[in-house]
Amino acid sequence: MISLKKRTYPEKGTPKGEIVMKEKKEGFGLYTVAMVGLMAALVFAGSKLEIRIPAILGVTRIHLGNSMCLLSGFLLGTVPGGIAAGLGSFLFDVIFWPGTPVDWLITFCTKFAMGAVAGFLAEKRPLGHRVSVPAFVLYGAAGALTYVVLYLLQSFVSFYFVLGNPMPAVLVMLGEKGLTSLVNAVIAVAISVPCYMALWPKLVRSGLSVRK
Repeated sequence: MISLKKRTYPEKGTPKGEIVMKEKKEGFGLYTVAMVGLMAALVFAGSKLEIRIPAILGVTRIHLGNSMCLLSGFLLGTVPGGIAAGLGSFLFDVIFWPGTPVDWLITFCTKFAMGAVAGFLAEKRPLGHRVSVPAFVLYGAAGALTYVVLYLLQSFVSFYFVLGNPMPAVLVMLGEKGLTSLVNAVIAVAISVPCYMALWPKLVRSGLSVRK
């Protein structure tokens, strides 16, 4: 929740880490907003690094956007990480992917869930706790698989109930999308975990971490 308190400016020479920690105590501060914007931009850019694959009912994609969604959750936590993941993906779809406002909103919600699940699990580890690669692989897998399930469910409802495609074609489409989604999930975990391992200790030592 964004704090509406009158902003007080620190004295000259105050370490940046102390400023950030004070904002974190007061609420959803400007530093957190800036980090959400930065991670949303990385999600947007990663989504553009793609390979499009023709499918029976349209096109499916292998891309790097999901890796940045997971990294957003790892670095920012449940809500900020989810917002960054959803916002970057939402803007990508609005600009580059044909669809309706409902489709774009669904994208925001499913990607939010992906980042939020990864962020929620990451928040269970104290800030000073040693980073565990196996743990974060599992956290990333949980976030990625949450998205895969929601994405396939949305695809089934859209292509079968809304568009009225025949069930055999829909099932083939789900198989195609499911396969590429799992490839994206593996890529996302493989990229996000090493990036987190490299960035998180530095953010904690400098006092610039957003996640609780």
